[in-house]
Order: sequence, then structure tokens, then C-alpha cells
Amino acid sequence: MRNESLKNWQVHFFSYIMNIEQSFLSKAISMNELSVRSCADIYRRGYSARLIESLGDTYSATWWVLGDDDFLKLANEFVGNIPSRSFDLSDYGEEFSNFLKSSPVIAEIPFVSDLASFEWNFKMLFHSKDVPAVENIFNLIGSNPDVKIRLLPSTVLWQSGFAIYEIWKRRESNVASLNEIDLDMRESILCRKLDGKVHMSYLEESEFRMLKQFETPRSIEEAVVNYQNLFGELTPESIQSLFSRIGILGVLGT
Repeated sequence: MRNESLKNWQVHFFSYIMNIEQSFLSKAISMNELSVRSCADIYRRGYSARLIESLGDTYSATWWVLGDDDFLKLANEFVGNIPSRSFDLSDYGEEFSNFLKSSPVIAEIPFVSDLASFEWNFKMLFHSKDVPAVENIFNLIGSNPDVKIRLLPSTVLWQSGFAIYEIWKRRESNVASLNEIDLDMRESILCRKLDGKVHMSYLEESEFRMLKQFETPRSIEEAVVNYQNLFGELTPESIQSLFSRIGILGVLGT
């Protein structure tokens, strides 16, 4: 090896692994009977294999829908274009849903990008800190209606124009079971980490919209005003009913 810094050596080595440039081959010396290229190619193949394996672990339902050939082809293309930027392999693959969105496969399977996005959110939620449910926050704030209320951590509001949760639930079944689903059924889902598990609950559109208001800490009045500005007026009766329903979910706190 020529007298270069370790950092420069690592840059050249990684550039070779990523098929960016070949200069590493002329800068390294093999310490055994194998050529430099043969030694480096072992790492190149291993690097891609581990990243593809990580994608498969995260996006098992997406793999199930696409099938082996298409998933592995797309995963290989993704790995070739999007390098890992973390020492933790589990961090890899966040951009996969956007990658699928720009792929020709979206014309044949229009929900596949949303499915991948759902799987990434599930993974992040599964590994998040467990936050216990709270009592109905609206029963606790009492005489202080101006208190700021927020959606608790370890809670994700998910919405799609496709039946993504229904698809995801069948990921260990025969892929022909997709024919039993109304794929264009719009879904609004509350996902939350509770007691070490991720729980999913269907929401009405109005419940989803109101809970979204509390992704930013707000008072009840601020949330109602913002909701009405976006979606139209609510009667006092519908406001009371709506807050009663979302309050018992136990996902709002101060």
C-alpha cells in the first residue's frame, strides 16, 4: 500500500466496493495467493448481500407482493445507488419506498411504495421506546383548557388510499389472497407501541384528522380552529362526540 492516510485508503476501498472507481486495485497489495481484485470482490459481494438481506428483513411484505425475482432485482438496484450511511445495518433502507415510487413497478403495483413506507414506519415504531397509555386527557385538564396537548411518542398516524394494513396482515399467506382484498379501500390507522408490541386501530376520517392536529402541541381551542379551517365547521355536538372518541384511545398527553 502506498503511504496514504487510513481515511484515503478507506475512501478508495469503499469506492471500489460501490463500483465508483477502480484505483484501489493499484494501491493495495495482497497478503496471500489471491489477487487484490479477488480479495476485494469478496467484500464487494458481502457488502451487497448484507444490505439486500437487511432490506428483505424490513420489507418482508413488499417482498411477498413483488416476488423473489422482482424484489431482489430492485433491492440490488437500490443498494447500487443508495449506500449505507450508518454503522448500524438496521438503519439502512429508509429511502426504499421513494425508490419504488420512481420505479416502473409502480405502474403494475401502484400500492407497493405505500406498503414499503408502512413497513418502515412499523419497524421504527417497533424499536421505539415503549410509552404507556394515559387516561382520557380531556378528563384531566379540568379548569385549564389552554394546556397544550400532544400526540404521545411511539404513536404514528398512518393513512393511505390503498388497503395497506390489510395487505400487510396477509404477508405470510399465499399471495393469491390479495384477490380477496379491496385494494383501493382508503385506510386511516392509529399505530402505537404499547406493552412491548405494536398495536393497530382503524380510525374514522374525523378522528384521524383531529389526532393529526396534536402532532404539534396545541390547546383544544387551537386544534378545533385549525381543524375547521382545514375541513369545515363542526357543531358543538360533533366536537364533543369527536373528543370523547379520541380521548379514550389514550394516545394524547401534555
